[in-house]
Order: sequence, then structure tokens, then C-alpha cells
Amino acid sequence: MNKREIEINFRNVLKTPVRWFGIVYPYFITAFVIIGLIYIHKLDVIYTNEIPPALKDTTTVVEDLTPVKGEVSTGIDLASISKPTEKQIQKGKELYIANCSVCHGEKGNGDGPGGLALVPKPRNYHSSEGWKNGNSFSQIFKTLQDGIPKTGMTSYDFLPVGDRLNIMHYMRIIAPGLPAPTESEIKDMDQTYSLSAGKKVPSQIPVSMALVKLEEESKPEIDIVKKIIEHIDNNPSETGYNVFNKAVVNKKTVVSTLLKSHIWRTGINEFLNFVSTNRQSGFRADVLLLSNDELSILYNYLLGLIKINQTI
Repeated sequence: MNKREIEINFRNVLKTPVRWFGIVYPYFITAFVIIGLIYIHKLDVIYTNEIPPALKDTTTVVEDLTPVKGEVSTGIDLASISKPTEKQIQKGKELYIANCSVCHGEKGNGDGPGGLALVPKPRNYHSSEGWKNGNSFSQIFKTLQDGIPKTGMTSYDFLPVGDRLNIMHYMRIIAPGLPAPTESEIKDMDQTYSLSAGKKVPSQIPVSMALVKLEEESKPEIDIVKKIIEHIDNNPSETGYNVFNKAVVNKKTVVSTLLKSHIWRTGINEFLNFVSTNRQSGFRADVLLLSNDELSILYNYLLGLIKINQTI
């Protein structure tokens, strides 16, 4: 029986594959496990064979309303749609030259200088091909109403309905091949767009602008509330000061609420009703549990604060 080897003879190990495998086996298993973990971690990328998209952080993007100028438009005489007057056509010409000719050209050939770089090119009114919404009277009106997404054709809803119709009347002058409106078509347009009824569009401003305006409008009130609170804090010896601080949880809210209402000023009972029905008025709930004397002191103190506002 051979004596046990005290030290490993690596030359003999290399000559004996079984012993060599026994030495490297733990390293092989470790590497296999590591590769497996990496594979599992990247499985979604490997499976789809693509890099995950970098998602845009939308939390910092603030989308606001678009300013809209309000308008009150009178109803359209439906008969004038099929038989426009010379005045309407002349008005349409002026509007067309000002708003449309730069892209569509003066004669409607789609050769205006503003359309040279546009893709797709501006519509040629004299061709019946390629109209995305169609070239009937109602379909052209829809295009002016909504625009055509992903093209240079924007919505013309900033123009009154009558002006848009006048542009279309002039378009039929420079491009006589455009279909004339039919009675059924005009009826359908009236039902869809309420042409004969007219419409009232309220003005719309961005929320950010509205907040600024609200802040500007409320600034005088904020200044008054601030001055009254300063008066309270600077005059702790006034009768009612201690009862006031005992009864309120938020001075600013109390003063602001009381300034906005006249109901509570007609008597103590009206004051108690006002406080009980306005739970967010800034008073503590136990203000209703004050003694009659304390209520009288508090009430007169509050009336005195309102008189301060009248002298500011």
C-alpha cells in the first residue's frame, strides 16, 4: 500500500485527468452559477433581443391649457351656403390670401412658397386625388374645423364659422371643379356643427396664468388678514385676547373666514350658527362650550377686529 501523499504533486495531477477534474470542479460550478444568475437578470433583454426603452420621466412635465379667446357667434343662414353673396366671396378672398395662399398658392395649385419644405405637400385644389378627408363641401369644412394631424394643415377653428365658410366659397371660385354643397349635405353639417344655432365659446386661459391672477386678486385680502393678525399679536392686553386664543386653532383661517361673511355679525346666536355650520372656519370644536360671558367677550373682540379692517 502506497504512503499517503503529504503534498500534492501537480505533475502527477496533470498526468491523471480524474484528479485534475476534481481540483477545477468547484471553480467550474461557481462560474456556472454566476453565469446563470446573470442570464436570469438579463432574461427580459435576451428574450426580446432589444435594449429596454428609457422611459421619459413625466413627473416633471407640466401640461397646461391652451389659451382660447371666447366668442359668441350668430347662427348661419343655411340658404347662403348654397348661394353665397358677392360680399361673402370677397371676404373669403381676403381671408384666403391672408391665411391659405402662402402654402396653397394664389390659385390653389399647392405651389405657395410656404409649402416648399412641407411633407406632404399642400393640397392642389384642382386635383381630385389625395384628399385625406375628401373634397366635398362638408369634408373640406371638417378639415378646416379639425385640421389634419402630422401635416402642415392646422385647424382653423380660430376663425368664426362664417369666415371659414367664406374661405370655402372663394376656394370654389378659384377651383370650379370642387363639388357644390347639396341640400342634404348642408342639413347634415347643421346637425353636426349647429351652424344655424350659433355657439358661445368661453374664454380659456392656462392654469398657471389663472393661479397668478387669483393670487393678484387675493393679495389685498391677504394683506388685510396679515395686518389684523399683527394687531392681535401686538396687543395681548386687549379684552378678549385670551378667549380668542383659547377658541381658535388657526388665526389666519378664522380672520379670513370672518372677513368674507356678514351673517355672523348680526348677533351672538348667528355667530354660533355660523361657526357650527362652518367646521373649517379655524375655530376649535369646543368654542360652542364657552360660557355666556366668554362668548360675549369673544364676539365683541371679533367685531373689533373687523372694525380694524375698515380703518386699514
